[in-house]
Amino acid sequence: MSCQHYFKKLDNFSVCALKANKGVLEVEPDSESCAIYQYVFNGSAKIGRPFESEFFEVKTGDFFSMKDYLYTPRMYEALEDFYMFGFNIQNKDEDWHGRLLKDEALKVENESVIICLDGNPFINNKRLVQFDYADLSTDKTYDVELNEGVVALFTKV
Repeated sequence: MSCQHYFKKLDNFSVCALKANKGVLEVEPDSESCAIYQYVFNGSAKIGRPFESEFFEVKTGDFFSMKDYLYTPRMYEALEDFYMFGFNIQNKDEDWHGRLLKDEALKVENESVIICLDGNPFINNKRLVQFDYADLSTDKTYDVELNEGVVALFTKV
């Protein structure tokens, strides 16, 4: 059984990933628990706090908020081989809203970023690949064509 962590700090946010084999139990310390949204690429897991009985299960395709778990220890138990992405804040005083996009015309009003999580969607006729990301401008409209892909939008609150 193995477990791998990935982390990359960018200008205004960070991203992370957790890849674990079935049966792995991983505890993330409070100092590293800064992912506020997560997306499951494949597999399933239980997520909770160490030494507490409450947990929730996630599975392939789930996109969910982890705001209630910010800067508290987190425990992940891989119920099957598991791969998950996280969108992280860089300081405790900031907040972002996240959602998965649909085929739509998108206009943002605040600082925002899109991240391609899966597939080959098109944004303004530009093909994206996994982990492509871009800061969005508030004076532009973006045509989103998912093409069976997955794109997340994160907007600073």
